[in-house]
Amino acid sequence: MSLLRWLPGAGGPPDTWRPRPDARALDHLRVEDEDDEDDSLPLPWAIPACAQVLERAAPERIRLPRSARIAGLARVARSWLDPDDPSRVEALTVLPDELGLSPAMVAWGLDRAFEVITPDALEGWWQRAAPKSEVPAGPTGHVWSGNVFVAGLPPVFAAVLAGRGALVKAPSAHPTFAALLAQSFALHAPELGPSVGAAAWGREDVRSTDALLALDPVFAFGDDASIAALADRSGGALHGFGHRVSTSVVTDELDDAALIGLWEDALAYDGGGCLTPRWVFVLGDARALAERLAAVGDAAAEVLPGRPLSDAAATRRAQYVGAAGFGGWARAGRGWCVAVQAGLQPAPPPRTLCLIPVDDLSDVARTLAPLGPRLQGVAASGVPRAELQEALAGSGVARICGVGELQRPPLDWDHDGVDILGAMGSSSTREPQTTTE
Repeated sequence: MSLLRWLPGAGGPPDTWRPRPDARALDHLRVEDEDDEDDSLPLPWAIPACAQVLERAAPERIRLPRSARIAGLARVARSWLDPDDPSRVEALTVLPDELGLSPAMVAWGLDRAFEVITPDALEGWWQRAAPKSEVPAGPTGHVWSGNVFVAGLPPVFAAVLAGRGALVKAPSAHPTFAALLAQSFALHAPELGPSVGAAAWGREDVRSTDALLALDPVFAFGDDASIAALADRSGGALHGFGHRVSTSVVTDELDDAALIGLWEDALAYDGGGCLTPRWVFVLGDARALAERLAAVGDAAAEVLPGRPLSDAAATRRAQYVGAAGFGGWARAGRGWCVAVQAGLQPAPPPRTLCLIPVDDLSDVARTLAPLGPRLQGVAASGVPRAELQEALAGSGVARICGVGELQRPPLDWDHDGVDILGAMGSSSTREPQTTTE
C-alpha cells in the first residue's frame, strides 16, 4: 500500500490523500498529463509548509473558549466510536492487514483509546495539568511506533486542547491510522481550523525527520535506539518513550472476572505493547491458577483473537511450551498459552500468561531487579498497592492498577512520568528531555 499523508497547506488538493513522494520518480520519462492536478510538495518541504499552516491557525484556536476546543475534541473522539463513520470504516478495512492484527483487535483498540476522551476527562485533565507557562503558537511533533497503534493519541489531543497543532510521523509500514485521524479532525472539528497533519516516511528520509524534529516539543514512541538517535538530532525538548515492560502481581484467589481481565491484559495488541504483562507473579498456588486460566483461554481468545501464526512464530511457541512444560507446567490453545515457571526465562512468546510463584513481594522485587528501572505498569489483585509500590521502588513503575485495567490507561496518565499537557507550555527555557519506555 502506498504511503498516505494528510498535510494541510502542503500543496495539492486541500486536505486530501496524497501518494508517497517518490511514487512518481520516473515521471520525467513520461509525457506529462495535462489533467493531473497533484502539485503536492515532496515531504522535506511539505512538513515545514504544513507546520506553518498549523502555526498560523494557532492564535485563533488559542483564543477559542476552552469549552469550544473540548467540544471539538470530544466530537472527533465520538466519531471514532461510531460504527458508520467513514474514518472508522476505512480503518477497520485497512488496518488489520496493515498492522497484522485481527479486525476484532483493531476495533477493541479503537474503542479503548477513544472511549476515554470525553468532555469531563478533557476538562479534568486541564484542571489538573494545564500548562503553567505561555502556550506557543508553533505545532508539536509526534513520532509514532507500530506495536500499539493508538499509543500516541494522548499527546496529539493534549496539543490541540492547549490550542497548538500536532504534526504526526507515522511508521512507514503503518501510514493509514495517522492520516485518518488527521482527516477526522478536519471533518468533525472544523472550528479548530487546521490542527493535525500526518505523514509516513522511513528512517532513511533524514531531511523529513529533521524537519519534524525542528518542532518543540516532540513526543516519540519507539525502541531505545530510535529514541536516542532522535534525541541527538532534536532541536527542542524531546519526550521519548522507549522500551519498557509490565507485569501483574496477584493472589491465587482470583474471581472469574479477574481471570478474564488477566487474559485481556495479555492478549491486547497481541502482546506487543509496553503495558502487556510479561509475567504474572502469584502469591499462592500458581499451578491451580494456571489451570483455571487455561480453562477460559479459548473464550478469551475469541474476544481478542490473534492472526494465524507464521511458521517461525509457531515453532517458537512450540519450543517455549515444551521448555516451560518440562521445567514447570504449560498448556496452549488456539491463540493463547499459559505456563508456570520459576523465573523470567525462558522468555514467553506473545499472547502468553507466564506465571511465576512467589512467597512475598520481596521475591517479586528481587526477580525483577535485573531489568533495572524499566517497569512501566503493574496490574494487582489481592495485594495492598502501597506495599507493592514500596517493594518496587526504583523499578521505574509508572502505573499500578487493577487486573484488566492495564491496557486501559486514562487519558490524563502522565506516561512514564511525563507531564504531557503541561509540556505544551513554552519550553524555551527547558533542556531537551528524554525518557525511556
